[in-house]
Amino acid sequence: MLEVEDLSFDYGGPPVLREVSFGVEPGKVLGLLGPNGTGKTTLLRTIGMLLRPKRGRSILDGTDLSGLSLGKRAQRVAYLPQDTGSPFPIRVMDAVLLGRTPYARFAQSRRDRETAARLLEQLDLLPLAMREMGSLSGGERQRVWLARALAQEPRLLLLDEPTSSLDLKNQLGTMGLVRKLCREQGLIAVVSIHDLNLAAAYCQQFLMLRQAKVFAQGGEEILTPENLRAVYGVEAEIAKVRNRRIIVPFAE
Repeated sequence: MLEVEDLSFDYGGPPVLREVSFGVEPGKVLGLLGPNGTGKTTLLRTIGMLLRPKRGRSILDGTDLSGLSLGKRAQRVAYLPQDTGSPFPIRVMDAVLLGRTPYARFAQSRRDRETAARLLEQLDLLPLAMREMGSLSGGERQRVWLARALAQEPRLLLLDEPTSSLDLKNQLGTMGLVRKLCREQGLIAVVSIHDLNLAAAYCQQFLMLRQAKVFAQGGEEILTPENLRAVYGVEAEIAKVRNRRIIVPFAE
């Protein structure tokens, strides 16, 4: 269980997060929604203690994450930033093996290599295993960094726009894999995502941020025209297709 209690944060100016609280059960994917500048990235980084909150705490499986060493926290929490930076001279397989660092002793183990190979296969990256990162497209690099995050074998995945540079097939494949791993392994994922229809298809819970605070949280019932108008400033209609909510914005 992930329990986020009254998280507040600022960068020395106006609050970026104000008393944010929510919970996510094992096996669930929570979609973090809201327009640019509402604190989604800061919230992800604060949950994982990459930024220390001004107030509040994050509790994972009964353990306050602020009390763990960096190495112990890396064994429980994996964070995938939206901007993974410029590629550097390293092969794809070695980039994924970086995710095994929290478990490393003196050399990579057979389990480390098997874990990396399995993730590369799951993300359709195995043919690229010996390629240099600099030779990949932006979408391919994004999937490599997701594989690295998963190689940590975390209990909690914090994913900041993991599908932003992917084509449609890989968007569906990536979110499908995240949901599958959560369901089968009891992981928890908190995913910042702008594509509301992708969120509706793969997330079971949602949290909407507005003006640094939680505006709404819950299941798909919070995906309403009224909430979308209040949070995003757009008019939209909600339709049902194969028992899924489809959000159709009105053209101006």
